[in-house]
Amino acid sequence: MKPALSERALDEPLADELTEQALQWLVDLHAGEGQSANWDDYLRWCEASEEHRRAARAAERLWERLGSTVDRPKARRMPLLGLLLAIGLAGGAYWQAQSHGWMADERTAVGERRSLLLADGSQLELAPRTRVDIEITDTQRLVRLYAGEVFVQVAADPQRPFEIEAGNGRMRALGTAFDVRSSGDTVKLVVTEHTVRVTHGDASQVAEVEEGQGLQYGAQWLSRPQAMDVSAAIAWRRDRLVFNERPLGEVVDELRRYHTGAIWLRGDELNSLPVTGIVGTGDVAAQLQLLQQSLPLRVRQLPWLTVIERDPVRTK
Repeated sequence: MKPALSERALDEPLADELTEQALQWLVDLHAGEGQSANWDDYLRWCEASEEHRRAARAAERLWERLGSTVDRPKARRMPLLGLLLAIGLAGGAYWQAQSHGWMADERTAVGERRSLLLADGSQLELAPRTRVDIEITDTQRLVRLYAGEVFVQVAADPQRPFEIEAGNGRMRALGTAFDVRSSGDTVKLVVTEHTVRVTHGDASQVAEVEEGQGLQYGAQWLSRPQAMDVSAAIAWRRDRLVFNERPLGEVVDELRRYHTGAIWLRGDELNSLPVTGIVGTGDVAAQLQLLQQSLPLRVRQLPWLTVIERDPVRTK
């Protein structure tokens, strides 16, 4: 029996460019689109260089962990040497930089939402794949958001500031409701009640974000507050995701939080396709099938892997 993919593994990038090319070969060959001679073409591609061989081993190991068999012709089977390259060559260093918080106080799984009542009377609602530490003392109330998204309703307590620490900034509020999402190096804030003060970096940049506004920041930058569609931003609390001309790459990133298994957007040119609509989070596979009706896409469901690619029939 093959080991199940962990949530951590599914969060990692799939691979570098060569490994993705090898994975494309495997998707086509096992989806019944390739001719038998294509295996020879694939094997020639594998033997072109040591980098190609390494990428093929990584892709085949990933394919097997996704629950499929690499049905390579036995006479020319290339041995799988890579037990260490399960998810990709470039993912390891990236994941080390993003892995803080796996032992956090509160963690939600794929598709899981959780509501928490804190000791001070404040309420947190955690979106799927969220990790937070909570520290409430006599002098402060602090939530560290490592990844994911949280909606906060703060109980008033003038003696103890309520702060959320995420990325390279802190957000302070009193008697306030707001939503914070941390994804990679970017943190997004939307305020639904009153005001939140954002302190960025070494405290040299400070912004006041009022009700109905939001901002974003990264490691080295802080945007200005601007008006936001608050209802759309917090629609995840009602099991909905609202997109208005959002790039397909961002839409897929959102859907990954609700879908067990990997979603692979095949082809960088698809990342910028605009998407508008309301997506239910209860059945992502069904929603993806609906998505291909409105865009020139083809969605293929494989064991533990969903491939989204350009539909050659509807592409001019």
